Amino acid sequence: GILDPSEQCDDGNLSNADTCLTTCLDASCGDGFVHAGMEECDDGNAANNDACLNDCTIATCGDGIIHTGVEDCDDGNAISGDECQPTCTVPTCGDSFADPGEECDDGNLSDDDACLNGCISAVCGDGIVHVGVEDCDDGNAASGDECQPTCTVPTCGDGFVDPGEDCDDSNLSDDDACLNGCISAVCGDGIVHVGVEDCDDGNLSDNDACLTMCLDASCGDGIVHFGVEACDDGNDADDDGCETNCVLTSCGDGILDLGEDCDDSNNIDGDGCPANCILPS
Repeated sequence: GILDPSEQCDDGNLSNADTCLTTCLDASCGDGFVHAGMEECDDGNAANNDACLNDCTIATCGDGIIHTGVEDCDDGNAISGDECQPTCTVPTCGDSFADPGEECDDGNLSDDDACLNGCISAVCGDGIVHVGVEDCDDGNAASGDECQPTCTVPTCGDGFVDPGEDCDDSNLSDDDACLNGCISAVCGDGIVHVGVEDCDDGNLSDNDACLTMCLDASCGDGIVHFGVEACDDGNDADDDGCETNCVLTSCGDGILDLGEDCDDSNNIDGDGCPANCILPS
């Protein structure tokens, strides 16, 4: 414990972990002894690329010094996208960092998620089924095959006309040009095509309220609507046997028809017009 002229220090103990070594020299970084509280490590060499740096700190990723055999690189920062990743590895597809030239990088080898193995974002039409997002993916934009351009399986109502469909307007309306079964609306299908048909009773009868042309039956259309009209000659003449209101001509209806000399709207004799609408000769 007594300092002699040849000694730098003398603490009277045999510990090399304090400020005075057993050789009575002051402890220092590089002497091969870890000075507790002052040094993290001390490997006693001048190499700066091993586990203990020359300043007696433990080598870590991000210290700017490449730890040989442990790190590929070390640029002293935690930034990805440059020449060295925050993990001290050289950038590569699959390292979980999206680097320049990569659309994505999810760090796995699965090709059915949002990021393909080539670090390209999965999109409809790339030929790979994105599980949970796409039903199918045939790698083309053609409709009418087994997979639509929207990467869905063909079905009536998807907006694409597929084999076996007349049409497909992608809606659930049955009163437009395309019925819900992907069949084109036609007169006689029993469904009224709004704006095109007045009616559609689904039959070929012309003597009911809806004609076979899908027009509402009306007086003057030339077709007798049974139970509603007595006649219908399709013209505006009142003297031809069928009145303009689609009732049969008769004496006493107030209309002078062919074969009548007069018609005073009654069937009374002695008032100037006989009940048979024929004047005495």
